[in-house]
Amino acid sequence: MTKRGRPWVKWWIWVLVMFIGFLAAFYVRYWSALTSLPTRVQSRTLAHHGIPVTLTHVSPWFTKALIATEDRSFYRNWGISFEGIGRALVVDIRTGSFAQGGSTITQQLIRDLLLSPHKTIPRKVTGTLLALMATVLYSKRQILTMYINEVYLGHNSYGVGRAAKTYFGRSAANLSPAQATLLAGLPQAPSALNPDNHYHQAKARQWEVLESMVSDHVITLHTAHHIYSSPLDLIGVKE
Repeated sequence: MTKRGRPWVKWWIWVLVMFIGFLAAFYVRYWSALTSLPTRVQSRTLAHHGIPVTLTHVSPWFTKALIATEDRSFYRNWGISFEGIGRALVVDIRTGSFAQGGSTITQQLIRDLLLSPHKTIPRKVTGTLLALMATVLYSKRQILTMYINEVYLGHNSYGVGRAAKTYFGRSAANLSPAQATLLAGLPQAPSALNPDNHYHQAKARQWEVLESMVSDHVITLHTAHHIYSSPLDLIGVKE
């Protein structure tokens, strides 16, 4: 190797050392937080008078609708969606902001429990790395269980267990297809889509959820129309 090429070797060695050092520091800072995610979810749920549930005690209509809407590649991805990131990046560049998240269910879980609400590039990078680590540490079933117990669904309701009681007066296991698909659309904007106060907006969002399920071949268009026209039996709204 010529002397002219040696500086490049040293440069790459320094880059490698710095990268390894960064990963080590990142690991030390966040590993304990990642391993305590189930405890954090439990504390958050109980602090907001939530009703903890397992996947076996939640209507499968809710989980199917949630995945089709929030993270259709959930069972295939590593906690991040390159398609979602790319789409969000294009919007961010066009608008000159960091408003778009491109977030998977795993990234949303990490954001809600471990990160600040401020939308910055460092936070997005941190969230991406933590989502990758969480996918290694936890099974998809564990991640989904944590998410459905901590996600905010409006009306001071954290988790699907509490939301089912608040809006419909029933358990999460007994949600009808119409009720489940309505709730699955609320994470996008829990307050603005609260069906008690914004019924028509919530119904419009429900149709978007059903369209996503049709697009993913979870249900047929005929079934979507049937679910959409079914009564919700909301406690606080006369339909």
